Amino acid sequence: MKDLKPQSKSLLPIRKRLAASPVCRRSLIAMALAAAGMAVAVSAMAQSADSDGSPATGARFTLGAVAAYAPRYEGSDEYKARGLPLINYRNGRFFAGVLSGIGYNFSPSPDLSFGPLLSYRPGRDQDESDRLRGLGDVDGGADLGGFVRWNLQPFFLHATVKQSIGGSVRGATAKFGAGYAISLSPSDRLIFDASIDWADEEVMQAYFGVKPIQSARSGLGVYKADAGVRRYGIGAVWTHSFTPQWFSTVGVAAWRLGDEAAASPITRDRNAGMLSAGIGYRF
Repeated sequence: MKDLKPQSKSLLPIRKRLAASPVCRRSLIAMALAAAGMAVAVSAMAQSADSDGSPATGARFTLGAVAAYAPRYEGSDEYKARGLPLINYRNGRFFAGVLSGIGYNFSPSPDLSFGPLLSYRPGRDQDESDRLRGLGDVDGGADLGGFVRWNLQPFFLHATVKQSIGGSVRGATAKFGAGYAISLSPSDRLIFDASIDWADEEVMQAYFGVKPIQSARSGLGVYKADAGVRRYGIGAVWTHSFTPQWFSTVGVAAWRLGDEAAASPITRDRNAGMLSAGIGYRF
């Protein structure tokens, strides 16, 4: 298993203990729910949480929490409620957040944004479901890539391309989407988003493939997952501002796994959905 080289040998024991901690692993997975099958609605939620209609000038913080009811893992037919923090920081063209990742917008145009993006890729814990037992854990890690977004007001187009640079999976992914944003009132904003996710063979095999040794331990049939469409779906997020600082979000999403992912013996249901609600404070 490949991993990022530690900066100091003295930090290695600490890193090993953290990586082995079930609490730490599950916290990181919960913080990255957006990338694990709920990206459709959460991408819209990130836009809502980071924007109140004011110009992107000066430093802006957003703090809050989001609760979501979603599948236990990608392809599961069992659902579970989870929580994650809503943390965003924006200063001019620089942005960082739990949902959005860390990036910088090189475009001076308000209608076009593009630049580098660093984000967290969630792993998968085999203890999350009986269906996963014997498959082993999939370690999370960092993804490095780029993003582009074109605002056509009220429509928008967006795309991201990422390459894994840490963790047990070193593959590439891409996402393409389109959406519609509308202000229902001075206090209410609604965002619709549709997207499709593609992954290369290494990523698909890590999350949907079953190797012979995994088959022997789990009882699932051997399966080789090729590169292809990972999932596609639609979502919507409604944001209500109580004051210029306080706001709430309610989100809903539905998605469907691609054929390669759906044919995996790990998958119990290729169709899935999510409900989410959150509250935050901008300052």
